[in-house]
Amino acid sequence: MKMVAIDMDGTLLHSDRHISETTSETIKELQKDHKFVISTGRSLTDAMNIVADAGIAADGFVCGNGAVIADKDGNILEQFSMDVPTATKVAHWLNDHEFYFHLGTSEGHYATKDAYQFFLNDLEAYGESHSDASKLKQAIRTQADRQIQMMGLNLLPSPEDIPKHSFIPYKFLVLSLFPEKLEDIKNAWEGHPHIEFTTSGTDNLEIMPPDVDKGRGIRFMANHLKIEQQHTIAIGDNYNDVPMFEVAGLSIAMGNADDYIKSITDETTVHHNEDGVAKAIQRLILS
Repeated sequence: MKMVAIDMDGTLLHSDRHISETTSETIKELQKDHKFVISTGRSLTDAMNIVADAGIAADGFVCGNGAVIADKDGNILEQFSMDVPTATKVAHWLNDHEFYFHLGTSEGHYATKDAYQFFLNDLEAYGESHSDASKLKQAIRTQADRQIQMMGLNLLPSPEDIPKHSFIPYKFLVLSLFPEKLEDIKNAWEGHPHIEFTTSGTDNLEIMPPDVDKGRGIRFMANHLKIEQQHTIAIGDNYNDVPMFEVAGLSIAMGNADDYIKSITDETTVHHNEDGVAKAIQRLILS
């Protein structure tokens, strides 16, 4: 028996954020003899809903890039949080510097009242630097609006309100269409003892508690499912997947991953919109 840990965005999901019927049927076939685990930067609620909508059931969940680890029924087995004073300071700095961000917590996602306007300001500036600005801006805004609606953002009137809540802060997701602006965050906070950075794309930066990543989550889940580490397989497409590639017995990059990600994995499959996960499972596990 093997455990197959699969990332979601850019991997398991097509660009329209759904799991194809081909991939769903392949995962059902996989689960006759093996375990299927979700490993994602998304929240546990998001991950469980998307999997359920596809008519499949995961054998475990590593969510928030390893901040939340849950069994097949969504019962939390282990979780790691950012301390409240650090979360408050980071949120205050991001808000002051007009970044769109949301804070992932044990009670859902929270964003400040100004966050969406910061996103629109970023989008306007981005559009000004492209010839097809109107069409491009509308496409990005439509996708962002759909994602925000799916997440069901809660209002955080001000960063100073974080200590007033009973939620557990897990991580920040910061979005910008300008990679250099995201670098400014890293330059300002690099070396802080209570945070680390990762990313799942050029348009985002994830601010995490220290020593929390998908690799740690995969080790925990393999132990929970009583599967030896050498019998684990990781499939992903981005930099937040690197820690699970490093601990898995077999690592597989998506065809849409950049060249560096492909260079450090054992195998490469096709693009996520071409059912790369299904093809990898069929070729490397079921054949």
